[in-house]
Amino acid sequence: MVDKLITINLRNYLVNRPVRRRHMKISKYVRERVSHYMKIDEENVKLTGDLNILMIKKHAKSMLPLKMTVKIENGIATVSPFAQPAAKKAAASTPTKTESKAAAPAAKAEKKTEAKAVKAEAKKEVKQPAAPEKK
Repeated sequence: MVDKLITINLRNYLVNRPVRRRHMKISKYVRERVSHYMKIDEENVKLTGDLNILMIKKHAKSMLPLKMTVKIENGIATVSPFAQPAAKKAAASTPTKTESKAAAPAAKAEKKTEAKAVKAEAKKEVKQPAAPEKK
């Protein structure tokens, strides 16, 4: 069994295709490029469902490069999306701008409640005068 990581630049192919037809053409192009790189027939290249969904939803519109893992067994190449290692996933899980904007109202509400609690404690301290010192 041979595993290889391939990155295919989809922009070269899709830029000349109409936007409404790109999702139909992208899988044929990926199959063609994988067969070229692996030196096997196009009939022996199988695309997984996960890769197909990823291509249709994301890469047909944005034309970003597509990273994929190719496994060859008995002359048949199975192509699946590239899965990042666990260390990179943890680094990638840092909040993005949209996530931080969504979390911002909750953080503001927490800060307000903390500020109110501090003010209430300060008022209690002011109301209780210090006892006069006796000599």
